[in-house]
Amino acid sequence: MNHPQSYAAKIYQQFPTVKLKSIKDYGCCAFVLLWCLGYEPEDIEAILTLGRMIDKKVIDVDCTVYWSPAAEYVSGRKINVEKIAITTIKGIKERTPVMFTYNGKSHWVGVENGKIAFNPLENSVCVNKGKPVTCRKITLAA
Repeated sequence: MNHPQSYAAKIYQQFPTVKLKSIKDYGCCAFVLLWCLGYEPEDIEAILTLGRMIDKKVIDVDCTVYWSPAAEYVSGRKINVEKIAITTIKGIKERTPVMFTYNGKSHWVGVENGKIAFNPLENSVCVNKGKPVTCRKITLAA
């Protein structure tokens, strides 16, 4: 995956559908979950995957992620998810979803080895001007 959320916005210009609008506007967290699980298809396949996830109700129509069902749908594995408040990404070693906020808006990115390693958008104001506020520690369920 490169920047599937940005690609969804380009496709939406020619094929405006409710589902594609949701994915282009709010799909960042779900795209980051795919990346954290090691599923990194081409951008178009990532977009189609989110569409199927909406159909299967493992993410909501507004792309809210239901963590464990979504992970199990994609990977076949159950996970545990811990919400952690953060102020920096420097100590994050493993692939982790991180939310940045700026001016009342938020955006999710994938962090690994203390830096942003995957951003579903080509350019994000939340990342460029904002700060990390929360992450999700994902572990495989026993």
